[in-house]
Amino acid sequence: MSLVRLEKVSKAFTGQPVLENVDLRIEQGERIGMVGRNGTGKSTIFRIITGEMEPDHGLVERMKKVRIASLAQIPRLDPETTIFEVVLHSFDEILQMEAQLAELEQKMTDGDMDVLTEYGHLQEEFMVRGGYDFRTRIKQVLHGLGFRADDFDLPFKALSGGQRTRLMLALVLLRDADLLLLDEPENHLDLEAREWLESYLQECRASVFVISHDRRTLNAVSTRILELERGEIRSFTGNYDRYVKDKALLREQQMKAFENQQEYLRKEQVYIDRFRYKATKARAVQSRIKRIEKIDLLEAPETERAAVSFGLGEVERSGQVVLDADKLSMGYGALKLYSKVSFQVTRGERLGIIGPNGAGKSTLLKQIAARHDGTGGEVKLGNKVKLGYYDQNHEDLNPDGDILSEVHAARPLWRPEQVRSFLGRFLFTGDDVFKKVSTLSGGELSRVAMARLILSETNLLLLDEPTNHLDIVSREALEQALSEFPGTLIMVSHDRQLLDNLVDKLIILEDGKAQMFRGNYSEYRERKRILEGEAEDEKRSEDVLKIRRKIEPNKPAAKDSGNTTKAARQLQKQQEEMEARIERLEGMVAEYDQKFLEADPTDFTKLNKMTAEYEAIKAELHETYEAWESLAT
Repeated sequence: MSLVRLEKVSKAFTGQPVLENVDLRIEQGERIGMVGRNGTGKSTIFRIITGEMEPDHGLVERMKKVRIASLAQIPRLDPETTIFEVVLHSFDEILQMEAQLAELEQKMTDGDMDVLTEYGHLQEEFMVRGGYDFRTRIKQVLHGLGFRADDFDLPFKALSGGQRTRLMLALVLLRDADLLLLDEPENHLDLEAREWLESYLQECRASVFVISHDRRTLNAVSTRILELERGEIRSFTGNYDRYVKDKALLREQQMKAFENQQEYLRKEQVYIDRFRYKATKARAVQSRIKRIEKIDLLEAPETERAAVSFGLGEVERSGQVVLDADKLSMGYGALKLYSKVSFQVTRGERLGIIGPNGAGKSTLLKQIAARHDGTGGEVKLGNKVKLGYYDQNHEDLNPDGDILSEVHAARPLWRPEQVRSFLGRFLFTGDDVFKKVSTLSGGELSRVAMARLILSETNLLLLDEPTNHLDIVSREALEQALSEFPGTLIMVSHDRQLLDNLVDKLIILEDGKAQMFRGNYSEYRERKRILEGEAEDEKRSEDVLKIRRKIEPNKPAAKDSGNTTKAARQLQKQQEEMEARIERLEGMVAEYDQKFLEADPTDFTKLNKMTAEYEAIKAELHETYEAWESLAT
């Protein structure tokens, strides 16, 4: 039976249909990605699956006792509760079992062996439910989502909005669930955390249903893509790239079939019109009319919904050196975000700034844009450089203003009709242009801010997370516009596809330091992987050598022809030493077998290291067995 089944499900809001006769099945072990424009009803699907919302029509079936985990509100807790304690709260049942086991152990210590059977059953259940490693799993998930060990003791009240979002995601990932529902889980995750999440979802036992605008995440996680458009769901096998190709092919086939049918009908109609009143052709004409009436008419493929047009147009040509940054520094007391960062940007370059959350990426961009002075350094702009800055928090927009007035302020000489026509490129039509900024969604705010930036006609763009809150279609439109932009670009982004397709140089901020890399994000990751692999190989070789030195077996001593008794005693001693060594090695193998049972299957670095050590010990055990057999013979 399917985990969840939706049959002919419909839902409308204020009379406007969002879902119409939707059919959907979610099977065990599936990895589903859902795509669609903002506002098409993707989150509504999730709420219907969980039972939070009832459909207007249709059937929703859930497998008996199915466990569904989705992003929800943090439970009500004391504000002083730490991050680790918040997550630990999800394991109350295991904690109770742990306390019961401790009580039973105390009774057995006091001589009450009647509880031994009860203890055995409880211990088995405790082990099956991960009781011996759940604290380790908590630490691994928190660390994977970007929390440092020092953060585990932070009180809940001290967390930022982004940290709270990541904490909610941790609660979902740690649930013992059959189905994970993740709505844009990449929000507030840095690049490393996104890649960790993808690895985690690939390996987890639960079915995964994810809504995402991150094309890399959809490619890494999904084996099926659901497209929600105009209230209907279409299913495509494969990841996001496969979906794009298959959708284009399907549309082409539909259009070709439609055109072929139209051409056939046109020819038939010409024949009918020509011979309709000719007696000798009357039977043939009637036959063709009946044949046409029986045909199932095909509809032309629906036109794609209008996409945002981010075309940046022509800008004034700047000098060859666009920007010169010298020894830029920023910190707060003892905390140093970055120090003495120097670089030069030339005309037409695309520079990306990456690093973990809190490393100072947006702060560095603001310092370059002269939004703050930092704690040191200087930025010089080149000849004829006009700088434009896109703020991910949209602090430049007046919350009390409306869309029309905010954009009109960027071009005060334009007539209102011109501004409204321009706003149509950003999907603001009719009375939409009078919406107050304070009422806009994240995607709408992004489009307004980008419209203002385009009208400023800058030739140096500083963009702070420009794809946040944009759906995939809008992201691809922005990417296309930026690729055609004739000016210079400096960008902070967690969108790996955008970084790969646009950037030719990177600044990497981490641990208070900055390094430069010529290339895009994937090239940087590959280089980093090679360097880490070389370092790990070197360390692994050292570890194996250490193990070999510890357990190197003594070579059998040569027989003393002059003293057979002494030689026999030496052989006996060596044999006993080897037997002791074999016992120690077998014990080490058993220890590693237990370590593998307790290890986190997603911690590939640790597993690789353990495997190398394990194989080295087994090899030495085999050699020692052979040496012992030789002595015995």
